[in-house]
Order: sequence, then C-alpha cells, then structure tokens
Amino acid sequence: MKPLLPLACLFSLLTFTAAPARAEPPLAVPVEGATFSAELTALDADWQITFGSTENARQLSAGELVEWGSCAEVKRGPVAITADGGLLVADVIGADLDHITLDSGLFGQVELPLDALGGVVFDLPAGESQRDLLLGRIARAAGDSDRLLLQNGDEITGLIESIDPAAVTLRTDAGTPKIELDRIAALIFNPDLKRPPRHQGLRVWAGFADGSRLIATGLVVNGRVLEITAAGQTWKTLAGELVFLQPLGGRVTYLSDLTPAAERHEPYLDLNWPAWRRDENIAGGRLRCAGRLYLKGIGVHSYSQLTYLLDRPYRRFQAALGIDDSTAGRGSVVFRVYVDRERTHTSNIIRGGESPVPISVDLSGAKRLDLIVDFADRADQHDRAAWLNARLVE
Repeated sequence: MKPLLPLACLFSLLTFTAAPARAEPPLAVPVEGATFSAELTALDADWQITFGSTENARQLSAGELVEWGSCAEVKRGPVAITADGGLLVADVIGADLDHITLDSGLFGQVELPLDALGGVVFDLPAGESQRDLLLGRIARAAGDSDRLLLQNGDEITGLIESIDPAAVTLRTDAGTPKIELDRIAALIFNPDLKRPPRHQGLRVWAGFADGSRLIATGLVVNGRVLEITAAGQTWKTLAGELVFLQPLGGRVTYLSDLTPAAERHEPYLDLNWPAWRRDENIAGGRLRCAGRLYLKGIGVHSYSQLTYLLDRPYRRFQAALGIDDSTAGRGSVVFRVYVDRERTHTSNIIRGGESPVPISVDLSGAKRLDLIVDFADRADQHDRAAWLNARLVE
C-alpha cells in the first residue's frame, strides 16, 4: 500500500493543479480616449460593439474603434488567398473551371468562385519572411494564366481544369498532365480573372485564432455564435474564434491607403531602398514590432520623408513608432512629424526590439503633413522603421 500524502503536500498539489490564471482581456484602442482591456461580448448588424459583461458593459460603434485584440499569424497550410488580400486556412476538397470547394476548420465546407481567390498555398514556409514573400507574390500576381509553383522551384503555366485531394489537372500547350499535390507548393489562379469585391462603407478586418483573416462587410456576434459576410459569402463559427478587429471606413483614414504627394529616400552610403511600402516593412514582409503583427502601416528606411496634402479638416494624426522585427533587434532611428512645415513631434531614439511608441499630433486647420525618419546610432544600418497604424482622424 502506498503511503498517504501529507496534508500540506496534498494542499500544495491541489493548488498547483488548479485551473491556470485567466489571461488578460484583449486591448481595445478607441479613436478617442484611453486604451482599455475588455472581452468583446456582442456585435450587432449596425456595427455596435459591446465590450465587457452586463455589469460593466461598454458600447462603441465600430467606426469609433481603431482596433481590438491581436492579429494571429497563419502557421499552417493549406491557406487560400482571397482576391481582396484575406487569408482562409482551409483544405482543398476539389475545384473545376469555375469554383473551388474548401474545408475550413472555422466555417466547415465552403464553396467560392475562382475569381474570388488569388490562389492557394499548400506548403506554407516556416520562416516569417519566406511566408510573407510567398503570400505577397500570390496576392500581387499579374498575368493571364493559371500557374503552379512546384516544390523544386519550377513553375508551370496553363489552365487548371480540376483539383482533387490527390492532384491538379492542368491543360498546357504540351498536354494535360495530372500533377500530384505533394509536388505543388502553391497555385496562382489567373490574375486577369480575379474580381476583388468593391468595398464601400464600414467594414472590418476580422482575425481568427487559426490565422485566418478576412475583410468582413457584415459581422454579428450573438452569444457564442459569430456570423460573418466576407468574399461575397456568409458563414458562421464560434464567437470565441474571433481574436482581432480593425475597422475600415470609419473615422480613421489610414495613410497606407493614400498616396503621398512627395516622397524622398536618401541612403547614408549607396544602399537604396524603396521610398516606402504600403502595409509592409521596407523589405516586403508583413509589419511586425515587439512580436506583434500589424495589418496597417507604412514601412520606410532611414533617411526618409513622406509628404501628405490634407484634403479635409482632420483633427489628429496618430501612429505607433517602431522598428520592424525583421532587424532582429538592430537598428535605431528618430521619428519627426511636421505640420504645415512646423515641427510638432520629435521622438526619442527608437531602437530595434523595443515596444512601439504611440503618438498623437494635433492637425487642427492643417493642410500639410510631413513624416521624417532619420538615422541615429549607427548611420542607417538595419533602420527598417515603421509608422504602425498611421492614421488621420476626422
């Protein structure tokens, strides 16, 4: 017979094996006022969001919200890339000349017209930069044919006639071969036939726990059920799968959705970079800072200057200032903001690996906004700076 545990040890064991402490609620960033932490408990068809429980509920229109929660990274394939840049983690069941059938862990079996998709990645690279480049290549692809990207780096063009769980049938000038799925890294559907939806009015980036993220033109959270309208379809899933919201078309205008009136980049020596990148770091990957993924923002490299002419009476310029995680903690810059040619903000030196620094600058009556990133400690080495969620507030 085994000896009994002493009472003190038994108490310690029970304490240790108790349910883990509840994680902190996600952060909500309103357009006006302080950031607060709260669970999203309801969202109605009129875009009214309820945060918190009945006793201390707080309501906010989606148009008054910058973001809530944190966007999850997509870690596994297959993943379908929608025509408007969204990602849906789902297995491919089959496809013909017009439609594709997917099996999503979130929404179950769904069918989409092929012109609603840019492509499918079967073998998702493990590294963030390689993953970003492949997904970006598919999202920005041009041309007038379907393409198969093979595991060995080869590329085959033609017309995809069908997809089944084992192979893709591709019509080419040389014949109609069946190519096994385990040889295929990704598919690019004919970019000329892609039909991105024309989004108008209020909509949101909705991010889910599996890394899927979709632009929702309708979103309702009622109890444990979430209903989303995206890519021209309406689906349901568990409300707890939603981990991120970023509204578009409300009181916020993102600078990455505008084109600067003037742009300038001056390298310290002779390594030139693009003047800026829209919603990407300057190397072409997704924006990440302090371990967090950002969907909106501007990537630059020191020294850079971007000029925006303000076509309406905006109230404030807001952003978070940081250096992209792709530098592995290196780089150092100073951010400066000029309003109507007057300097209104100069940051401290911001270094790689540091958390982003939020700023808010008055734009009352302003006609011009200049954003400058300058060298700091070591000339321009690894100075992949980011104006994260850079936005104009009406």
